[in-house]
Amino acid sequence: MHGCYLAFSPLVPIQVAAIPMQTAVSAFTTAWDGYSDKIEVEVSKSELRAALAGDPRAASHQGPVDTLRRAVEARIKRCGGETRLVVPPHLPGQVRLHPVPSLLKVLARARQWYEWVLAGKVWGGRSIAQKTGFDERHVSQILECAFLAPDIMEAILDGRQPEDLTWKKLTRNVPMNWVEQLKRLGFLTL
Repeated sequence: MHGCYLAFSPLVPIQVAAIPMQTAVSAFTTAWDGYSDKIEVEVSKSELRAALAGDPRAASHQGPVDTLRRAVEARIKRCGGETRLVVPPHLPGQVRLHPVPSLLKVLARARQWYEWVLAGKVWGGRSIAQKTGFDERHVSQILECAFLAPDIMEAILDGRQPEDLTWKKLTRNVPMNWVEQLKRLGFLTL
């Protein structure tokens, strides 16, 4: 669970993802009781500095002065096989952007495979499955996402999708009618 907090902590720049997770996590202490909408994060500045520098010997605890503490209003939500940290907007009406990698991957594959069909590199789902090694059913489900409403694609790319939208929900029985897609996938409330 530490990786989940690390990925969304406002105290950590995105570059931290490039260092080994076990090294970076040692600089963080998190507390969550499993029920409240608040996560408490403590960061040792010296351990974080050492992790970013790649030198674990550089860490030196300097007591309370060395520790950054922050309570973050958030909750953990399970969506399919994924765990997401949902952080509410800071200001009324402000939408916090959280692109979901699995949804971005579905859109990218759908678009790429659609381009392959248009370019004549493949002839349909079966040849895409042979080329990629994916199951034909999986390929056909993803390929349907090439025909999603532009508003849905834009919202997913921007990270403005409904919090309960998973790749399974996105790829199951998607109607061709764009208005029906917006309704079924929960985009009309955004």
